[in-house]
Amino acid sequence: MARAAPVTPAVKISLDRARAFWHRRQGLAEPVKGSIEEVLTATSWPRTLGGVDVYLAVRARIPGMRRQDLDEAVAQSRIQVIPAVRGCIYVVPRAQVPLVLRVAEDQARKRSEREMKTVGVELSELADVGEAVLKALRKGPLKTDALRKALPEGVARSLGEKGKKVGISSTLPPALRHLEFDGKVERTLDSGRLDTERYHWRIPAKNPFTGAKVPAEAAERNVRLAEIFVRQAGPVSVADFAAWSALSQRDTRAAFEKLPVVPVSVESYANEAFVMEQDLAALKEAAPGAASVSMLSFEDNYLTVHGGPGLLTDPKHHKREVSKWGNTKGSTLGDVKHVSARTVFDGERLVGFWEFDPASGKTVFSTFDPLPPKRKKAVQEAAEDVATFLKEDLGHARSFSLDTMEQVQERAELVKKM
Repeated sequence: MARAAPVTPAVKISLDRARAFWHRRQGLAEPVKGSIEEVLTATSWPRTLGGVDVYLAVRARIPGMRRQDLDEAVAQSRIQVIPAVRGCIYVVPRAQVPLVLRVAEDQARKRSEREMKTVGVELSELADVGEAVLKALRKGPLKTDALRKALPEGVARSLGEKGKKVGISSTLPPALRHLEFDGKVERTLDSGRLDTERYHWRIPAKNPFTGAKVPAEAAERNVRLAEIFVRQAGPVSVADFAAWSALSQRDTRAAFEKLPVVPVSVESYANEAFVMEQDLAALKEAAPGAASVSMLSFEDNYLTVHGGPGLLTDPKHHKREVSKWGNTKGSTLGDVKHVSARTVFDGERLVGFWEFDPASGKTVFSTFDPLPPKRKKAVQEAAEDVATFLKEDLGHARSFSLDTMEQVQERAELVKKM
């Protein structure tokens, strides 16, 4: 289904309309019907950072979801915690796991080969470690440390100073990585929860590659990945898909040319962005002004996949200074890509920030402009709901593995002072 090289887009889409379309596709205008895995397939894959925000991201799309609902979906392998694009860890629906693991393996291969050459480890040695790992895991799931102790002495050897230079302590981590990419082991929950970066390893009841049809060529896998992303996030530019996927812009464009996509021009976003042909009519008719209210997670995909919060915020607030996440450029709402805060949305517009206040046990929020009474009441009700979820279902509000409740309190104080 190859497509000719893109031409100058004839269809012009206002930013308001594109934003409304993105908002609905992300499952934020109204809930997407279906199971957790069906919702993630339709909307987006949340990242896991070792905190509660993976729950907040999914719950924003499935109102009323309990912690146990998401944890059970992982325990039952309906969704899986796996390395995906850029080596980042995402929660991915089981049906998409084989493709995503192959893409992750493609991206990790050169670095892995370079590291193994540096430390002097042959693939045959990793295969031997892998066999010992599988034998140990047949008795039941184990954490990495417990698994290391369960292996026969000398099987997983220390890599010494050479290993320290590349961040690999022994032959066990790369052996596990190979087994995971082959679907022979999978991560499952530590203490039955997703809000951690510590996992148990287990042998899956069924290898995800059994019966799966994954393209043999990397270029075709790129096409499949691009299709998933454009269905979830289109219209999207070549640059933004490349930034998310870690593919080159050349490979991204080559993938787009094999998809049934059409180019459109989106005001203030991109002169050339792509949407699936079957979605063009809905994009043209997307109506701004959704009545929903959302208390979004830190690093929610709705904020990040189109270049940051600026597109979702009234331009009069673009010069507002914000704390950024990571080493990306920018320091204001208009130019930062990753903001280090949880956000309040009135419809498809970013209107303020929120945080859980450990001292009071409540959610505090602040909006850039005063909200009309009915909208403020809706935000307040949403804030009370998320506070109850954090207190009673999760027991904390940490965003990532190194976060602390003291830092959560500091962020809450900043929100109060806005």
